[in-house]
Amino acid sequence: IIFLFSSNFIFLMWKFEVYIGDYWGNTMTYCIGIKTKDGIVVASDSRTNAGLDNVNIYSKMFTHDVGDRTILIVTSGNLGTSQAVFKSIEKDLADKSGKKNLNTCEDFDQVAKYIGALNLKHSSPKGMNTDTVLLGSTFIVGGQIKDKPMELFLIYPQGNYIKPADSKPYLVIGEVKYGKPILDRVITPNVSLGDASRCALISMDSTLKSDLTVGPPIDFVVYKKNELKIASQKCLNLDDEEFSKVSKEWSEGIFKIFDSFPRFDWEK
Repeated sequence: IIFLFSSNFIFLMWKFEVYIGDYWGNTMTYCIGIKTKDGIVVASDSRTNAGLDNVNIYSKMFTHDVGDRTILIVTSGNLGTSQAVFKSIEKDLADKSGKKNLNTCEDFDQVAKYIGALNLKHSSPKGMNTDTVLLGSTFIVGGQIKDKPMELFLIYPQGNYIKPADSKPYLVIGEVKYGKPILDRVITPNVSLGDASRCALISMDSTLKSDLTVGPPIDFVVYKKNELKIASQKCLNLDDEEFSKVSKEWSEGIFKIFDSFPRFDWEK
């Protein structure tokens, strides 16, 4: 009886680990997409894990900057699904038979539908019970196609997609709770591209400090409206000057403002 109990217990724990591992895959990252009047900012961390003792680094960003279009993609979710989607995108781009790909999409609605279909395909492999195993990924897709407006979409594991609200022109996926407050305060329809970029770094810094499942390096891309090419693309570590200066000055500024608050009556 003890042996049977132990075997069943081990089996149940294995099933639980598979389920939780895939569930963690939906949140063990942090990605940001911000759309301003002058351009788009996209950032993502690079940490993935399938347990506290199995931490790795993988880029969660895909960029396509060719000819008449610039397309930026970041992802949070099951690593296998995300990588399969990126591989399919690359394979379709290399296919010369006229198959649907990022270059044949006429607008960003078609781009979002194309990526959504790939996401759905790879998150539901044949023979897999998707009621008990979570294999989905979520994507933020932004950029511009020539003579079309800039766009930013969030694509769900089910393949459907949404745009951000006009009043809050940003999207976040993954571990959003630590980095979202600064975005809510700073990101408005009139925010400049530079301020949006600094805000994205501060948002990422806040998440890195509070959540061990999110880690560097940070993939950081800026696109300027109508240029149809990436203005800046960097992979930032914590000690890189561009990131560390913003992080340090933000922390020092918080302490300075905190110390300036009026005292309570009972403190006197």
